[in-house]
Amino acid sequence: MRKLLDEGVKLTPGLIVSTPHYYVYARYTEALLIFAEAANEAAGPDGNVGGFTARDIVKKIRSRAGIISTAYVDGLDKNGLASLIRNERRIELCFEGFRFWDLRRWNDLSGMNEPVKGIDLQSMTEFEVEKRHYEAYMIYAPIPYNETLKYDIVQNAGWN
Repeated sequence: MRKLLDEGVKLTPGLIVSTPHYYVYARYTEALLIFAEAANEAAGPDGNVGGFTARDIVKKIRSRAGIISTAYVDGLDKNGLASLIRNERRIELCFEGFRFWDLRRWNDLSGMNEPVKGIDLQSMTEFEVEKRHYEAYMIYAPIPYNETLKYDIVQNAGWN
């Protein structure tokens, strides 16, 4: 995995290297995915938003990744394109800390109660690490008790 890796690092023992650290705050692909998602929700796959359509943006993202076939994207309706955009976010923004927030924004709780699985490297068998218990009210975090007292705020449902 080479994402965000400085390939100029020297691993020679005793060598002092001063490699600058660059932090990525927003990537071009992230901006395209945000735009595609918003354009699809607002105007559908072929609605013109700022001179672009959601379908065109998805094609651009896929072409940057080397996927040149567009027949699949051309045949999608609004819901199909929304699913494709969500999957593109899952793949393109992998290991960048977006997935949790995406799932909360989409209110997608479908996989939250599935057990966490691991693999035993000796026998190459799958085993259950832990069971999860996730309920719909947990999409919102509890408001700290002191804040509810200070401002007379009603606690989020389920966190009484």
